[in-house]
Amino acid sequence: MPNYPDPSFNGSLPKGNAQAFGVSSSQFQAARTACRHLLPNSDTTFTASLTQCLETGDCPQAVVQQALTEGRKFAQCMRNHGVPNWPDPTIDSMGRPAFNATGAGISIDSTRSSQMLSKIGHCQNQPGAVLLRQE
Repeated sequence: MPNYPDPSFNGSLPKGNAQAFGVSSSQFQAARTACRHLLPNSDTTFTASLTQCLETGDCPQAVVQQALTEGRKFAQCMRNHGVPNWPDPTIDSMGRPAFNATGAGISIDSTRSSQMLSKIGHCQNQPGAVLLRQE
């Protein structure tokens, strides 16, 4: 992924999907798989299970419960950093844990604003940040 940006000033890694980084989905998945071991404090078994859950909807209950717990920590961080209506994660129609930001009155466009991306950057070291994805 030649255009993948450097971490922010506080060491937070940029979030995004294949389209955001200008690569195909297969290139994105290959890079994520190849580099996963480089992430700090990563629980690779949980991360792999959660990735499968988010991509396919095959979500073991233990994975969902851990993701919801970690997602609540991310949500609290976002609220602490000035987004008071950031929602706790819920389970979507496919059984996947997710943040329903639009249901909380936060538009998709606003989640891509520099101000919101800065706040997400402060919190993305929280394990629950993995639940951030395009709606």
